[in-house]
Amino acid sequence: MKYIFLYLLSLTIFAAHATKSELPFNTFFMDSVKVKSQEQKNIKMPFWVGLSQKYGKIKSNQLFSSLLKENGCSEKSIESILKNNEVFNVGKIMSGTEYCFVSTQINDSVLSPRYLIYNEDDYSYVVFDLLDDKTTITRYQRPVEIRERTATGVIKGSLWETFDKNNVNPAIATQLADIFAYTINFFKVREDDKFKIVYDEKLVNGVSQEVTKVKAVVFQYHGKDYYAFANEQNGRVDYLDEEGKSMKMRFLMAPVKFSRISSKYNTHRLHPVTGQVKGHFGTDFAAPQGTPIYATADGIVSEARFKQYNGNYVKIRHDKTYETQYLHMCRIAKGMRPGARVHQGDVIGYVGSTGLATGPHVCYRFWKNGKQVDPFKEKDAKAMMLTAAEQKAFAEKTKEMRKELDAVSYGGSKSIVLTASAK
Repeated sequence: MKYIFLYLLSLTIFAAHATKSELPFNTFFMDSVKVKSQEQKNIKMPFWVGLSQKYGKIKSNQLFSSLLKENGCSEKSIESILKNNEVFNVGKIMSGTEYCFVSTQINDSVLSPRYLIYNEDDYSYVVFDLLDDKTTITRYQRPVEIRERTATGVIKGSLWETFDKNNVNPAIATQLADIFAYTINFFKVREDDKFKIVYDEKLVNGVSQEVTKVKAVVFQYHGKDYYAFANEQNGRVDYLDEEGKSMKMRFLMAPVKFSRISSKYNTHRLHPVTGQVKGHFGTDFAAPQGTPIYATADGIVSEARFKQYNGNYVKIRHDKTYETQYLHMCRIAKGMRPGARVHQGDVIGYVGSTGLATGPHVCYRFWKNGKQVDPFKEKDAKAMMLTAAEQKAFAEKTKEMRKELDAVSYGGSKSIVLTASAK
């Protein structure tokens, strides 16, 4: 009897302490643990002791206190947790978030919960130690791995679909659109265009969470190779081509990302609403209602209002030569008023169909010296060059990266672990 008591006591203590020693739960929750030992086999006891894990998700409008009560937590521990808001504010629990109650189990009997693990987000979780008079709350960070990847592919379907099929984080498509905003028209990417990308990504439990930096890329667009290499100066990253010329030019090619051109600049267009032949001195980009509209270059807002035919619109003066205008917004972004300064890529409004419009789109208008022109034929926005000394240094720096890209076939890829640390 003495051995049985000692064994039960030791296993109960183990159940409590093993849970803590196994923290943090890097894979969120482990499989249910049943403790067996040599002593149990020798004594042949008619019971076993282990850990019971009860999983669930926070319900809509569920209170944290009701969650604890429903799962058998004591009033003392509930009161203690509700008073302790320093580590975790229980009033901000999110519906749909996963949780797990961990309890000691003896045969089919499950004791009161000892721990509650709340899966806060992909990077962290919170552990509530539910001991009556010593309730504690601890936030744990999952180890984050930084991995350098070389990914390649051939376009089949959309850019996003291709990335997904090649196990590449689709978020990188947005970064490529920014890098090549002035050299590649992503509205016209076609099947059999190709790409090779060297980039860093952040992973938790082997799952990609974020693309942290694109280091180098070659995009074969309509049979021509376009290279881009990251160049970091004063904490800012710019992308240069193989000659050391900046990929960033004066104006973005489009005020919205990944839409389509529904109507081009045309001096003799048949208007879809009035039926009259009239010049269309803008470029229409069709996109879903509410899609963000971006300023295509730095400037000062000169107009931000509603007009009968334009609908909600914003007009920006960039310098003495250039102005741009963005029509038919469902709403103008907060802070857009005459005199407001905007930077390239700032959200200035959202796609709509106000004014004289048949459907949701943004009509993008481009002025040069007071006259509306076709932005796609405007060649005055030159890229900046490095100095001769900087260009030489950059060429040396990117030589190996260029070799690495050229050596990889469009069907191959590799991955290198750079660091492994907690967030």
